Amino acid sequence: MLTRRRAARVLLLWLLCLSQTAAHCVGGGQQVEDVLGYVELDGRTAVYAPLCPDDEVQGVRVYTAPDPQRGGDFIPLWEATGPTTDTVRQGLFVLGDDSQFATVTRPAPASFPRRLSVHADTVRGRSAGQAWEHPAELPRYPADTPLTELTFETDRGRRSFAELRDMLFSQPAACPDR
Repeated sequence: MLTRRRAARVLLLWLLCLSQTAAHCVGGGQQVEDVLGYVELDGRTAVYAPLCPDDEVQGVRVYTAPDPQRGGDFIPLWEATGPTTDTVRQGLFVLGDDSQFATVTRPAPASFPRRLSVHADTVRGRSAGQAWEHPAELPRYPADTPLTELTFETDRGRRSFAELRDMLFSQPAACPDR
């Protein structure tokens, strides 16, 4: 028999999964496959979530992702809303950098694990997200490198800014107004 606490955790996990499934489905039952890019900016892990041309990041949510073979729960690590820079609004944010957001609802941990579930919520109601274990060695750049000049590590190998955007745009359901 499930305890109340365990039942609440199961229900919360089920609702999280359901919300993520619904967030990825766009009109007509087509699913958008998100591919996020990881890079190191001045020694800190940054994430790029490709966005449609008329969209922008509204907030981010980061969770630990359970080991796919052992299972477990997604545990919230960091949540922030209200980007304070154009770069963040365009989809590039440094994990745990509270100064990039006006409101932090869950402060970042001292360090992030490599197995993460990262979600960038947008003003158009989309949640670009992906659970993935990023490699220890990421492409490294100075913090002031323009977004368009970065190459990111993805679950499909290294991709440029343009390649990540093209991967999003190549999906008809991703940016229907494009």
